[in-house]
Amino acid sequence: MPEKIDVNELGRSVDPKSLSDEQLVDALREGLADGGGKTIDPSLFARLVKSTGKGQLEAVMSSDVRRPVLDAIFGRMAEFYSSKGAGSKRQVVHWHVTGAPDGGSDDYQTAMQHGVCEVSDQPTEEPRTELFMDGVQFLKIVTNNASPITLFMTRKIKVQGDLGFATALQKMFTIPTA
Repeated sequence: MPEKIDVNELGRSVDPKSLSDEQLVDALREGLADGGGKTIDPSLFARLVKSTGKGQLEAVMSSDVRRPVLDAIFGRMAEFYSSKGAGSKRQVVHWHVTGAPDGGSDDYQTAMQHGVCEVSDQPTEEPRTELFMDGVQFLKIVTNNASPITLFMTRKIKVQGDLGFATALQKMFTIPTA
């Protein structure tokens, strides 16, 4: 196996289960360095998440690469906003990705209005909905590798606020699939 592994190549042709947790974390760290998240193919990333074991995903989301992974995902979320089901009223969602290494959560805000999705890592506006989930569940949802409804029903996602709006969020984004 080559010393340096490209994140897109991981998703395309490397079985992540053949890598140690450290190798996977290192590959993601290198791939996300210097804004590299914009070069990662979302479908290949979805395939990578799908083929990676839960333990490895937990290792990623409890490492120093957690925040760069989240920043890369949220940094591109506006690209995948389709504005289906959104009205002219500003719709704010707070995302709380729990299980941060310090015991807290990484918090983000998406604000959707007039066909535009704005993302911030500073949730400052009053949300219509707040979502709470751990890092592994978040990765699975944003890569279309898990059903948010099923995760809600099994209490792996918690919702505060407008539950109906929360269920419509999936339709508002074109989620890459593996």
